[in-house]
Amino acid sequence: MNRTSAILISAAILTMVAIILGRGRDRSETPVPVPGVRVHAGGMTLTTNPSSSHVLRGSAGEVFLDLSLAAPETKQVKRLPLNIGLVIDRSGSMAGQKLQSAREAASRLVSRLRAGDRIAIVTYGSDVTVLVPSTEITADSRSNILNTISSIVDRGGTFLSGGLDRGRDEVLRYERKGYVNRVILISDGQANEGVTSPGALAALARQTLARGVNLTTMGVGLDFNEEVMTAMAEHGGGHYYFVQNASAMARFFTDELDTMTAVVAKTAVVEIELEPGVELLDLYGYAFEQNGRKVTVRLPDMFSGQDRRIICRLRVPAGREGKVSVGRVTLAYLDVDSGRREAVTGEAIVMVTANESVVEKGKDKQVLARAEQVQAAATMNQAMKAYEQGDVARSQTLLRKQIARVRSINTRLKNKALDDVMGEMQGQVAGTAAAAPSSSAGRALRKRTRYRAYKLGK
Repeated sequence: MNRTSAILISAAILTMVAIILGRGRDRSETPVPVPGVRVHAGGMTLTTNPSSSHVLRGSAGEVFLDLSLAAPETKQVKRLPLNIGLVIDRSGSMAGQKLQSAREAASRLVSRLRAGDRIAIVTYGSDVTVLVPSTEITADSRSNILNTISSIVDRGGTFLSGGLDRGRDEVLRYERKGYVNRVILISDGQANEGVTSPGALAALARQTLARGVNLTTMGVGLDFNEEVMTAMAEHGGGHYYFVQNASAMARFFTDELDTMTAVVAKTAVVEIELEPGVELLDLYGYAFEQNGRKVTVRLPDMFSGQDRRIICRLRVPAGREGKVSVGRVTLAYLDVDSGRREAVTGEAIVMVTANESVVEKGKDKQVLARAEQVQAAATMNQAMKAYEQGDVARSQTLLRKQIARVRSINTRLKNKALDDVMGEMQGQVAGTAAAAPSSSAGRALRKRTRYRAYKLGK
C-alpha cells in the first residue's frame, strides 16, 4: 500500500468515526423528558411535573412546577365526628331574605349532623352572642338547637372579628384528636367594628388554622369585601363561597358538609426546599410562607377522590448543561383511616441543554395549560381591583392582554379549558364596559369574577 492510499484510508476511517460520534451526539440530544416524580404515602400521591423537561442554556431559566396531590377514591370513608362553629352575621343589612336563608341553611345543616357531632351557633352584629355553646348532637339537643336558630333576628353593625374569635373558641373547647374542626363564617357586609384591616383579619385566620381549626367563609349579596373573605379562607385552610342569591345558601352548606364528612387527609402541609440558586417567582392559588429556601403551604383537609394542584413559577440556574435539582417537595398529613401522621418526599428536576428543539419537544402541554389558567386567574383579580378603583380602561387593558397571550399560546396547546377562560375574560371586558363599578351590576361582576379566579386557582 503506497503512502497516498494509506492517507486516503485513514481519512475515510476518521470520517466514519466522526459520523458515528456525531450520530451519538444527536441521539444524546434527543429529548427524553424527565418524567414527573410520583411518590406515595398512605393513600396519598404526590407528583412533581415541570412545564418542560429541559430549559435552554443561557436563558432566564424560568419554568413552572406543577405539584399534584391526589387523595384516594374510597367507597367506605371513615366518617370523622364533626366539631363545627357556625358564625352568622345578624347585622341590620342581613334583614329579610338573607337572614331567612341563613336560618334555613343552618337548620338544614343541624338536621344532617349525626349523633356525636358537635355544633356551636354564634351570631354577631355590633356585639357577639353565643346562642348555642358547643353542644353534642342528640335527639333532644337537635330539637333545641333548631328552635334557637329560628329565633335569630337582625340588629347592629359588623363585628366580624369578634364573631370569628368566639366561634373558634367554642370549637377549641372540645377540640379532640380525630375530629374535623371547622368554623363556618357568614357575612354580607364589610367589617366595621373590632379588627377591620384585611391584613389583620387574614392574620386571625392564620392563627385559627395554627390552633387546629379550619375556617370557611361565605359572602352573601353584593356588599361584603370579597378580597377579605377570600384571603381569610385561604389563610384559614378552608373554602370560600360567593352566595349571590341568598336562597342558594343551603346548597353551599350542603357542599361544605359533604367535604367535611368525606375527609381522608387532615392538616396537610406541603414544604418545598429549594436548591441554592433556585428562586421562587410566584405561587398561585394558595397562601404560603417563605423562610429562606423553605416554602410552606398549609392546605385544607382533603376528601375522597380529590385532586389539588399547586403551580409554582421558578427561576433555575441555566448557565451549564446537565441535570438541575429544583428542590425537594414533602407532603405531610394525618391519614384519617390509619390515624397516623404520614409524609412523602419527591425531588423536582429539570435538564439544561443548548439544543432549542430539545426544549420545545420536552414541554408538557398539560402543565403549561394549567399555568396559563392560574395566571389568567391572577390577571382577573388585578383587573377587578382596577375596575373597583374606577380605572375601567386599565381593567380592560389587563384582560385584553391576557386574552391575547392565552390565544397565542393556545394555538399550540389547543386546550379546551383555555378556550373557556378566554371566553370568560371576553365577557368580563364586556361587563366592565356595560356597568359602572359602583352599580349593582358592577359589584356583581367583581364578585363573580373574583370567585371564578378563586376556583381557577384551586
